Amino acid sequence: MDCINTFENNNTNINTNNNNNNNNNNNNNKNGQSDIINKTVEFVKEEINSYNDPSHDYNHIERVWKLAKHIAEKENYIDPNNSERPTELLELAALLHDVKDHKYLKKGEDENTCYNTIISFLTSNNYPLESAQKIAIIVSQISFKNELGNSSTTQLLIESKIVQDADRLDAIGAIGIARCFSFGAIKNRPFYGEGTMKLMDSDFKTVDMSQEQYKKQTSPTIDHFYEKLFKLQSLLKTETGKAMGIQRHQFMIDFIKQFNNELKNE
Repeated sequence: MDCINTFENNNTNINTNNNNNNNNNNNNNKNGQSDIINKTVEFVKEEINSYNDPSHDYNHIERVWKLAKHIAEKENYIDPNNSERPTELLELAALLHDVKDHKYLKKGEDENTCYNTIISFLTSNNYPLESAQKIAIIVSQISFKNELGNSSTTQLLIESKIVQDADRLDAIGAIGIARCFSFGAIKNRPFYGEGTMKLMDSDFKTVDMSQEQYKKQTSPTIDHFYEKLFKLQSLLKTETGKAMGIQRHQFMIDFIKQFNNELKNE
C-alpha cells in the first residue's frame, strides 16, 4: 500500500487522546463489532472488488485483519486512548491498508488519493479527525516500496509494525505463492524468463532495486521472489511476526528448489 503520509514529519504532534472520541461508533452490532468497523468492512469490500484481482481481494484484507489482531494479542498491544475498544484503530488500519493502492489508481488519481479517501470516509462516519489522521499515517508506513533504500524504521508507529507484519506474512508462504502467481496472471506475465534460471541458481541472492525500479518492474513471476518475497522475512518487525515468518519463508525456498529441479528435469 502506497499512501502519501502528509503528516510524516509531525507524527509526534498528533493528538490521539480520544477517550471520548468514539461515542458514535461504539455501538455493538450482532457480530460484536463496532459500527465503524462494520461500515469499514462494507466500504472496503466495494473498493477492493473494483480491483478485479484475486491477489488483492477482500479475502486478503480479511486475512491481514485477522493476522493483525493475532499479532496485537501476542504482542500485548492496546491503544491507551481507547480502553473500550483497544484494537479498533489498528483494525481499521488493517482493513483500509489497500484502499487506493497505487497499482489500481484510476485516471486522475494519485497517491494523495489514498490519504484523502481514508480521511473522508472515516470522518464522514463521525470518526475523530485526529484518529483518522493516525490511521492514514499507519497505512502510509506499511508499503514495501517505501522501505527500499531506507534502513531507518525508528519512526514507525507500533500499529504500523503490526499491520505491516500482517500484510507481509500474507505475501509469503503458501498463500503468498498463490497470490504471486495470481497477480502475475492478471498482469499477463510469464512464470519465468531468460534471467530466471540464473536467479534460481544464485543460492537465493535477492535483487536490489530502487523505489522507482520496483514500482515500474514487469519481470516474470518467479523473479518477484528475488525482488521482494525472499526479502520479507528479514523485514518483519514484531517478535510474533518474525516467529511466524520462519516456516513461511522456508516453504517458499522449498517451492523454488522444486520448481528449479523440474525445469532441469531432475
